[in-house]
Amino acid sequence: MKILAIETSCDDTCAAVLDNDRILSNVISSQTDLHAKWGGVVPDIAKRAHTERIEPVIIEALWRSRISQSNSKQKTIENLIKKIDVIAVTQGSGLAIALGIGVNKAKELAKIYNKKLIAVNHIEGHILSNLVKNKNGNPKRELKLPSMALTASGGHTKLVWMEKIGKYKIVGETLDDAAGEALDKAAKMLGLGYPGGPVIERLAEKGKTDFIKLPHPLADKKILDYSFSGLKTSFYYQVKDWSKEKIASNLENLAASFQEAVLETLVRKFKLAAIKYQPKMLLASGGVMANLELRKKIRKMAKELDLPVLMPMDKKLNTDNAAMIGVAAYYKALRKEFVEDIDKLDRDPRLKL
Repeated sequence: MKILAIETSCDDTCAAVLDNDRILSNVISSQTDLHAKWGGVVPDIAKRAHTERIEPVIIEALWRSRISQSNSKQKTIENLIKKIDVIAVTQGSGLAIALGIGVNKAKELAKIYNKKLIAVNHIEGHILSNLVKNKNGNPKRELKLPSMALTASGGHTKLVWMEKIGKYKIVGETLDDAAGEALDKAAKMLGLGYPGGPVIERLAEKGKTDFIKLPHPLADKKILDYSFSGLKTSFYYQVKDWSKEKIASNLENLAASFQEAVLETLVRKFKLAAIKYQPKMLLASGGVMANLELRKKIRKMAKELDLPVLMPMDKKLNTDNAAMIGVAAYYKALRKEFVEDIDKLDRDPRLKL
């Protein structure tokens, strides 16, 4: 089954082609440079960029997949889409103005070229990104069910109980800021720019994690929900009166202290969820999971609990991408979960898992 997947839930314009659960191509057009000077994603800018880039990105994904024998003079959707069986698109959750671009393009292509259409939940895509394989069918992974999944990014932080593929229950989530959002805001306080997570990670490598004392929100609670706003506020009040020179001379230590508080909070609740629900496997995904220190902490925790853990095979599969939407669509196709009335499909920025 050849799947063309489209993802535009936030500020990356993405398209991928899969053969069942194997990636044939995965194209990501980042808008980071457009939003950096504003310190975050600007909806109108995101919409305009998605509108300009969506078709070229789809064409590039189809071209790189090599499922068509068309030559360079025939590099058009019409010539490249013929062998596609299913079109998949992120319906939600996400930024409404951005989701609409992808949904409308997918509907247009499905109708013009008479293709089946599958609507995918963005969070399910992140969870199932752990099952994506390369074009050779590797890595060969066995999914053990039920599983407990942690998915954390700049837009969400959730603990999800997966009884089986397609059947999920959110057992914990952030009550305020997402983990990635907290890292971005801390970076902004330190004058490090946007996105801040990767910069914080790089600086933290040489810093002291106990340089300043920060709270671990809800640490003494047995509930599985997260909270990062108090941590962010505490950090702000500790550094707000510091001179630029003092901050600059302590950047590595400040980054390390804040990152440690965020990562320890993520892992503590993940471990608590695993102990409570007794899964057969742990899954970890989302943009924040690109952080190497977090991956180490999760592997250590999984070893302590004697549980196998899966994380995406490629760092690019942690951040927003269309390959994860394609693999989620593959499993939905196996269950015959196609869109029945294409005209009625609409974006849903608050789509529930």
